[in-house]
Amino acid sequence: MFTDSGSNRSNDGLGRIAIYSHTHPSLTSGGAEIAAYALFRGLRTLGHDAIFVAACEEARLDQISLGADEFALPVRSEFYDHFYHIAPPDVRMSLVLLLQAQNVSVLNAHHFLHIGVGALADVAAAGIRVAFTYHEYLAVCHNHGQLVTRPSQMLCAGPSPTKCQKCYPDHSRQQFAIRQQHVAGALDTVAAFISPSRFLADRMIEQGFSTERFTVIENGVATGAAMPDRRHQRDIWRFGYFGQINPFKGVDVLLDACAILARDPSLASRLRIAVHGTFVGQPHAFVERFQAAVEEYAFLSYLGPYDNGSVTSLMADCDYVVMPSTWWENSPVVIQEAYRARRPVICTGIGGMAEKVVDGETGLHFARNDPADLADRIAFAADEALHSRLQAALPQPLTPIDMAERYAAVFREVTNTAVAAAPAH
Repeated sequence: MFTDSGSNRSNDGLGRIAIYSHTHPSLTSGGAEIAAYALFRGLRTLGHDAIFVAACEEARLDQISLGADEFALPVRSEFYDHFYHIAPPDVRMSLVLLLQAQNVSVLNAHHFLHIGVGALADVAAAGIRVAFTYHEYLAVCHNHGQLVTRPSQMLCAGPSPTKCQKCYPDHSRQQFAIRQQHVAGALDTVAAFISPSRFLADRMIEQGFSTERFTVIENGVATGAAMPDRRHQRDIWRFGYFGQINPFKGVDVLLDACAILARDPSLASRLRIAVHGTFVGQPHAFVERFQAAVEEYAFLSYLGPYDNGSVTSLMADCDYVVMPSTWWENSPVVIQEAYRARRPVICTGIGGMAEKVVDGETGLHFARNDPADLADRIAFAADEALHSRLQAALPQPLTPIDMAERYAAVFREVTNTAVAAAPAH
């Protein structure tokens, strides 16, 4: 997997740039890996010398699909410490050796999963400048980086060892304090932080991370064929959910909203709600409940997993994209994809979603975990004048090239800072 393609691209003084992702988009289709890969492609389109490094379970190496200047970093999750985020020494060493063999000057990591947060310090110690992109809150929250409490599932405004220990009583306050110190110490070696949302950046700054090192850069999405603004059927309103169907994405809230909508047969007859995505981490009881709802409500359908390359046309078949997440989110790629498809978004009015979707202007907000409010917003959205007004205000999302230009400016700054700080000979 570690073969040199011999790239001789122009680098504008930046040297070779490595983009690290915790997985490859040929294996999974989460927002972080899609954004990281889009950045890699954008940098290469601009002529920068960039490589893409994706962690891959050893058992799945035969399933990954790598292009030019793309590398798989073999990992074994059974040896990874998910509490302290410590990877085996051989994985950390393999990453450093790969970057050195590829003459990398700047590493932009879009996660520390699989390599461990300490790998960032290892890379920095090897003389390679590190920029880190946050896609969630894992650096400060052990609950999958969601900033949601357990078992009450309330939003967490700010973690601390005492608060975290209440969520995980099997761990001590001291363990959480050590985790906090370990992660903060490793991230202290990072030259620059990038966040796709102001909301996430502010949460991390509140936790003590340096304001000066943060830059907000929105995720970019690939351009595609222009999508028509007109609706497909004037008498039918179509709503679509897109993304992983995991416990944090609020599909259960959508199912409850469907039960409320079904009470009004006249309204229900004018609605079509389609769910696109893959079940991830859901108990069997939820899958059974989901299947039963699809059978019970004629207006609800499950269209299964989708290839990210087809998401624009799938969204264009809808009138609205629905995002009922129950965690803060950061900057969901789904929102940018919806804007690219010229479709307004109905979302939970919190965190990164509320930042990216302006209520009453580019979409509609509803209260977190409130199926009645979601049902009300869906019914309210089924209005020609409203839909046209929201659609007319949709912004054009950044392209991968737009995103890459902004990232390149950050890479240039950290490279110049390193040169200026180097001792004179």
